[in-house]
Amino acid sequence: MLASYTWSKSIDDASNFFPSAGDPNYPQNSYDLRSERGRSNFDVAHRLSVSYVYDLPFGKGRTYLGDDGAWSKLLTGWQTSGIVTLQTGRPFTVALLRELDNSGTGISALGFGANDRPNVAGDPSLGQRSPERWFNTAAFTFPPRGSFGNAGRNILDGPGYHNVNASLVKNTALSETMNLQFRAEFFNLFNHPNFNLPDNFLGSPSFGQVTSAREPRHIQFGVKLLF
Repeated sequence: MLASYTWSKSIDDASNFFPSAGDPNYPQNSYDLRSERGRSNFDVAHRLSVSYVYDLPFGKGRTYLGDDGAWSKLLTGWQTSGIVTLQTGRPFTVALLRELDNSGTGISALGFGANDRPNVAGDPSLGQRSPERWFNTAAFTFPPRGSFGNAGRNILDGPGYHNVNASLVKNTALSETMNLQFRAEFFNLFNHPNFNLPDNFLGSPSFGQVTSAREPRHIQFGVKLLF
C-alpha cells in the first residue's frame, strides 16, 4: 500500500497560454496586470491518494484452501488492486457573459471568451452548496459600462474530486512459461458524481449552476496470454 498527501498553494497572473475552463486567461485591463494576480487555475489545496495491491490468501501455497481440490484451483491466483483519490476543487473566475463597452454591444475578446469581471457586492460563498446553486450569484453585479469590475481572478472554488478505481485479476499458470490472466477493471467504482465547474458567466441563464459531470462508472473485462 502507498499513500501520499499534498498540501499546496500556487499563485500566478496567468496559468496557461490559451484560455481554459473557468478562467479566460486574458487580462481585463492590460494596464493593470497586478489585478490578475490570484490562485493558479491548477491550484488544488489538498490531495490524498492511496493505492494498494493485495494477493488474496486463498489457493495453492496460500493460507486458506491450499490443497489440490477444486476450490483451491478456482481460488488460486486472485489479486485485487486499486487507487483512491480525494482532492479539493480547483478555483475559477467569474466573468461577464459579454464584455461591456459604452454602448453595451461589446463582444468576447478575440472570440476566445469574455475576460472582463464583475463587481463583488457581497459574500459569494454559500454555507451549503448544490449543483443547482454552487455560489451566491447575487454577490456579483455588472460594472458600469466602460469600467472594469473589482472581482479578483480565481476567487471561487469548484467541486472537489472523489474517485475509486479498482481491479480484480486472476492468474492461471498454463505452463512454466505461460500464464492466462483474466482482468475485471472498475473505473469510478461507486459511480460517485464528480461535477465539473459551474457556469461562471454573469448574464448566463445557468449562471452559478453545475450543468455537467465527469465520467460515470465504467467496467471493462479483459483476457491476456502472458509468455
